[in-house]
Amino acid sequence: MSISKSRLRLAISVSAILLLVTAFVPAMNISHAAPVPITQAKSGLVKADSLTTGNTSYWYFGGDASSQPGATYTYSEDAQGLHIGAKAGLPMQWAGYYAESPNTTAYLFHAFINLPYTSMPSGESYNTGIYVQTWDTTYINYIGCLAVAWDQGPFYWTVVQSFGPLVGAATITTLYQSTGAMPLAEDCTIITNGNNYLRVYLGGNMVVNRNDLNLQMPSPFNTYIEVQTTSTSAMRMGTYTNYYAALDEKITVTGASPGGTAQIVGPSNTILVSNKTDSNGVATLEVAPYNLPLRANITVRDSAGTLVAATSSTLTIWSGDSYTVNGPLPPPPPPPAVKPITQTQSGGVSYDTLTTGNTKSWAFGGSAPGQGAPYTSSEDSQGLHLGVQAKVSGQWAGYYAVSQKTAATLFHAVLTQPYTLVSDGGFNTGLYVQTSDTNWINYVGCIGGASNTGYYWTIVQAYGAVLTAPIITTLYFKANTNQPLTQDCTIITDGNSHLKVYLGGQVVVNRSNMTLDMTSPFIAFLEVQTSSAASMHTATYLSYYATTSEGLTVTNAPAGGTAEMVDSTGKVIASSTVTSGTATFLVGMYPLPLTAYVKVVDSSNKVIASTASAVTIWGGDVYAVSP
Repeated sequence: MSISKSRLRLAISVSAILLLVTAFVPAMNISHAAPVPITQAKSGLVKADSLTTGNTSYWYFGGDASSQPGATYTYSEDAQGLHIGAKAGLPMQWAGYYAESPNTTAYLFHAFINLPYTSMPSGESYNTGIYVQTWDTTYINYIGCLAVAWDQGPFYWTVVQSFGPLVGAATITTLYQSTGAMPLAEDCTIITNGNNYLRVYLGGNMVVNRNDLNLQMPSPFNTYIEVQTTSTSAMRMGTYTNYYAALDEKITVTGASPGGTAQIVGPSNTILVSNKTDSNGVATLEVAPYNLPLRANITVRDSAGTLVAATSSTLTIWSGDSYTVNGPLPPPPPPPAVKPITQTQSGGVSYDTLTTGNTKSWAFGGSAPGQGAPYTSSEDSQGLHLGVQAKVSGQWAGYYAVSQKTAATLFHAVLTQPYTLVSDGGFNTGLYVQTSDTNWINYVGCIGGASNTGYYWTIVQAYGAVLTAPIITTLYFKANTNQPLTQDCTIITDGNSHLKVYLGGQVVVNRSNMTLDMTSPFIAFLEVQTSSAASMHTATYLSYYATTSEGLTVTNAPAGGTAEMVDSTGKVIASSTVTSGTATFLVGMYPLPLTAYVKVVDSSNKVIASTASAVTIWGGDVYAVSP
């Protein structure tokens, strides 16, 4: 259904259900000096009206129900709230009546809205809500938080934005609409700068959080509490309580301990809001979700958790309040001793840069020698170079370097294929991990190739007996599309069901339901193949390594901490939460080895354990925090 605004001016409102908080007495089981006092430096409250006193002098009342023929209206205030009613003069014609606030530079607006109806008779509609609107009377730009009852379905709550000239049709956009069962009475809190930022709480839950809007609502604002209806069958009422407007959605505490914590503490020492203080000793505490004012204490603790400052009694807290710590604070405690982290197990199995000229760890072979096809191999500072030329055009010939048997599960090489097109046949170069069982040719390959249609990168699985043609399944394929001709290939497998492949540091295959039948130990092949007889086709390989796994594990780590790999600039490369004394993070996506510190930080991001220096990291490494 559409929501019509028939009055001349509307308003934006903020809604939130908040907790009513009573007195708090700070705990006294401390052995250090008495806390330094915290006092209020500035109030953030602009206006508070319970709407239950019977005094309505703050508000201006108006609406088109007062001018439309046949329409009627009413308003009154008693201990139950402000009551506003309207009745349309004609069927299907909207009539409304409102209470309007004076101009205000407030940033947060709240009211408690009571919807008396779950539905409406046939042909009738109704809504009640709080609106925040620009003071500029040439526009009807506003935000509304309202409840709607109508004849076509269950009632609902909604947040809308309106934009348009006063004399023209406004464009109304729905930013939120409730679904399912909802209460008939809700706190609405609207927070906005009138430009791009809008946050709305409904019943204490954030339902809108945007900083990309085009509100065009220049401050100051007006608030409207309004009821609207097309009903001609009865006067339709709305009831409102606890209106307030404030300067901000947070409170600020200054003069606190840098690196410490500021808190709002309610009854029974319940922490309602908590936030870290910055390096200047400033903390901001979000109170907008609560039903204000809060009645609570404010405390400050240092980085060790010691109470160092507190209010002397229960405060009445409004959003936008500023508080300051009055007096010098005790010096912060010395940082805890950093425990050493040492390596207990290396995950590196083999490593060959393929740039030394030493190829003794590899065996060379392939189909090319048996076919009498030309082939070549060499290694220099640019890499290991393998070349092959088919003896007969269209007949595949290959040449490879094969590793020794290994129980590793992660294999890596940098592959360079120099061709984007092979006009007279095909070409490919790859890293293959294969079972060492010579009865089978079961393998996984990470391959770059080219043909007369272009080049590609692909991941394949092969299965079959040596004396039969293997079944080859493509697990990943990507052609052309400006892909690099040099890529890091990393294959991780248990030879059974698990296979993960990184190409250029990105996961392209991640399966745990494979039937690989690749019995460990494995052997790794670096291989070039071609069916082109026109010339020698050569591929280059760099940085071969094999490791026991792709995870780095930290053991004996303190509970609640986080293990991190940190480079020489302080950048966190990878991190993992400590669980039952152990943290594991994956390094398979990185070109190894990495050179980094292994550290553990506590919940406040303080380093509590670290390697003495940057270490060389391989997948499968295990490090332990010393007791």
